[in-house]
Amino acid sequence: MEYQYPDNTKDCNVTYMRTRTGPNWFRIYYKQGCYIRFTPIEVGRVFGIAKFTPTANEIRKWAKEMVEKYETQPSTQQMEGRGDETREIEEKTKEPMVAQATLT
Repeated sequence: MEYQYPDNTKDCNVTYMRTRTGPNWFRIYYKQGCYIRFTPIEVGRVFGIAKFTPTANEIRKWAKEMVEKYETQPSTQQMEGRGDETREIEEKTKEPMVAQATLT
């Protein structure tokens, strides 16, 4: 999925890219260059000495909103099912599940 910054222009274009696997990222076109950045702080750094202008601040704020909206997941959601299965097996066997390595 792609989410465009609402005030994009032909000279400055910021897009939030979401993926199923791997980290989400921002694609920034600025000064005839394309940059991929992963955090809102890095997005602000792309603008160099203009990073504290009102426009760059708005872009950074929008980037933070995108991260808050699409990347915050409880840890239980990330490991769905795995913890429950492990707990059930440990209860049945009365032993903790620990990986054991054997050297041969």
